[in-house]
Amino acid sequence: MAQAPLYIVASPSPRVGKTLIARLLIEFFRSSGRPLVGYDLDPREPELAARFPDLVTTVDIAGTSGEMALFDRLIGPATHTTVVDLGYAAFDKFFAVMIEIGFVREAKRRGIEPVILFVSDNEALTARAYADLRRALETTIFVPVHNESVSVMFEKADFAPTRPELGIIRIPRLSPIVRGVVDRPSISFADYLQDRQGGPTEIHSWVRDIFTEFRELELRMLMGRLTASLGSGGSQPPADTRRAR
Repeated sequence: MAQAPLYIVASPSPRVGKTLIARLLIEFFRSSGRPLVGYDLDPREPELAARFPDLVTTVDIAGTSGEMALFDRLIGPATHTTVVDLGYAAFDKFFAVMIEIGFVREAKRRGIEPVILFVSDNEALTARAYADLRRALETTIFVPVHNESVSVMFEKADFAPTRPELGIIRIPRLSPIVRGVVDRPSISFADYLQDRQGGPTEIHSWVRDIFTEFRELELRMLMGRLTASLGSGGSQPPADTRRAR
């Protein structure tokens, strides 16, 4: 069965770049014309929904009705890619419900592949939350995201991916002036790559490298599914397609 990815951008910490990463994902998928839907789980400041009102729905899971509405949508027909911007305030409740209802098993049965893009930082609480989730959702794909604007160092031992070949996603640090441009509501990353004038700029290189990271992650997940479908048993995992760092 074809797999429709469900990307959940998550961290228990505020201000680590979750919405920026979700925004980059949406721009990446939209630029290729892929069927796409998004959910913004921060009803107080729905920044992602404000940027993509035609694609992203704001959902408040503080109440039972909001929970049910969201997970019913997430388990719907596997016809599109889904991006969830999980606000830190909803982190504990979202994953508690996901575990309680056995969401991952049902999603996979319906051809939906949950992928948790977990944004790292230097807080011990974040590393513990990552380890706890890995244990509770042991059949789920976890891919750490290292945002260099949040922390320079990345503790690989604390944030290992589900499988070594999946690697990590790195979000390079931008200069302060360029970061101000990136944060403007009017800028579209995909349009910038297509319509830029003159030679490559810092923004161009930054977006291009991140889009390449997303493309390579999808390729590695596809290779993993093909290996599993062939029943390779004890054969070696797919070769690492990541470029040298």
